[in-house]
Amino acid sequence: MRENINVLILEDEPITRSLLKSLLHKEGYTVSVTSSYDEATAAWQRASYDLIMADFFLEGAKTGADFLREVRAAGSKIPAIALSIAEEPKNLADIENAGFDCYLPKPIDMKVLSEAVAKLLAAV
Repeated sequence: MRENINVLILEDEPITRSLLKSLLHKEGYTVSVTSSYDEATAAWQRASYDLIMADFFLEGAKTGADFLREVRAAGSKIPAIALSIAEEPKNLADIENAGFDCYLPKPIDMKVLSEAVAKLLAAV
């Protein structure tokens, strides 16, 4: 069943991107990785996903929260996890206001991430 679950990752840090992809593949998910707001937007327009994981801070002017706001504005209720070192109150408020279902701080605890993914997907 997990092989039918499509996850979109928006992460600009190559090592983190690779770790996330590896973990999710190992758990049986189909994973698409993107490294920028524009790549994520293009991927979102080409395919359907069951879960989004997005880094808050990205290179360039747009954030992962900007991407999720676009997804939410299109009417999607897809579960979404914010990944970030963004622990300042303003950044945490931006993450919450964008409509993320879950925030996980970096460095990412892979066990906690795996549990969060399973919990969010079970609620769908």
